[in-house]
Parts: sequence; structure tokens; C-alpha cells
Amino acid sequence: MKNRANKSIPVALLLAVFLSPLAYHYIGKRKLAVVNLFTLNYLLLGIIVVPIHVVKLITDARSELHA
Repeated sequence: MKNRANKSIPVALLLAVFLSPLAYHYIGKRKLAVVNLFTLNYLLLGIIVVPIHVVKLITDARSELHA
């Protein structure tokens, strides 16, 4: 959790838009990266879903760290 909270949101967003499985790998969610890869980027909806999800995961980790 602490490791995920220290990740850069702009880097995660760029990875999520262009190479979404790498964005999940970057924040430490390797299982989601594999699912994303095998479902062909969530049936091509990943360009919208993954950036939102990655930012939410990082901000949730940061809020838990501060709590």
C-alpha cells in the first residue's frame, strides 16, 4: 500500500492510456495487468476505464496512508 501511494499519477496516467497492462504493473497490481492483457484491454474500453481506475487506486492508497 505504501509503495502504491508513492507512485506518480502522471506517469501512471500515461501508461494507462498507451500501455494499460504496464500501468497496473507499475502500481503493483499484476493480476489486473494479466486480466487486462488477456481481455484485450477490457474489450477496448480500457482506454477509458484503466486511467480512472489507476488514479483511484493511487489516491485511495494515499488516503489510507494518511489516515
